[in-house]
Amino acid sequence: MSDCKLKVALQKSGKLSEGSFELLNKCSFKLRPSKNHYLIETKELNSSFLLIRDDDIPGFVDSEVSDIGIVGENGVFEYILDNPKHNLEVITKLGFAHCRLSIAVPQDGQIKSIQDLHGKTIATSYPASLRDFLAKHNVQAKILVMHGSVELAPKIAIADAICDLVSTGATLKENKLVELEVIFESEAVIIGNKNCSAEVKEKINELIFRLQSVIEAKDSKYIMLHIDKSQVGKLQEILPGCESPTVLYLHGSEDKVAVHVVSKEGIFWDTISKLKSIGATSILVLPIEKMMS
Repeated sequence: MSDCKLKVALQKSGKLSEGSFELLNKCSFKLRPSKNHYLIETKELNSSFLLIRDDDIPGFVDSEVSDIGIVGENGVFEYILDNPKHNLEVITKLGFAHCRLSIAVPQDGQIKSIQDLHGKTIATSYPASLRDFLAKHNVQAKILVMHGSVELAPKIAIADAICDLVSTGATLKENKLVELEVIFESEAVIIGNKNCSAEVKEKINELIFRLQSVIEAKDSKYIMLHIDKSQVGKLQEILPGCESPTVLYLHGSEDKVAVHVVSKEGIFWDTISKLKSIGATSILVLPIEKMMS
């Protein structure tokens, strides 16, 4: 492995930051963010982590201040629209920080369709994304750029609608807003610079391998049980995400076997009931910390 340093940009605080640190620490980085620290050095993969605003991450990676960054797809899309000559690429999705960029309007208002936005004012923190969407739908509207509390704009009568990130929808409901249109779905991704060196790319590939091993194991379970050997074939019907099971004959029994299997789908109480219905006993379900394909 190369001795070159891997420079990673992370959001300093927020949900994206929490998910990033949790995922990286499961890959043995042991990062401990501090309120007044903006740089964390670690011997793991000879890496340094720069803690900055999420809006700044695409620019840091594009200008090669950082080799890679963890950021929401919404931030990448916004940056790319503003910087068409960029050198960014999305390397992999990370499966957390799911949200959507949506246009929302007052629930008791007159705006019922995208075309009703014509001539209206829309408040947003994502002007490039909104502008691109409106252009594709031939809608001319005024865009009011805000950098926080966007959901308040219709309530204080400075905008007719908003375009903002939505996760659970609770904030919209609190402000009596409803989603009119989802512009795109977003989640956390790793972005890199297309011009990185071969040495850096080697480090990035190793990090991606570790991250994907943790992600793949997240919803997987290792299942052990005893069952009549004639019922083994039914396991894949009950556990559609499972791999080929390992079957071991039990000492002193000609009919019953021990089955070990990895299932890539969630195991819930109804799944356990189905396993019991085909005669499974001694059922043990264990979490998997890491899984290498």
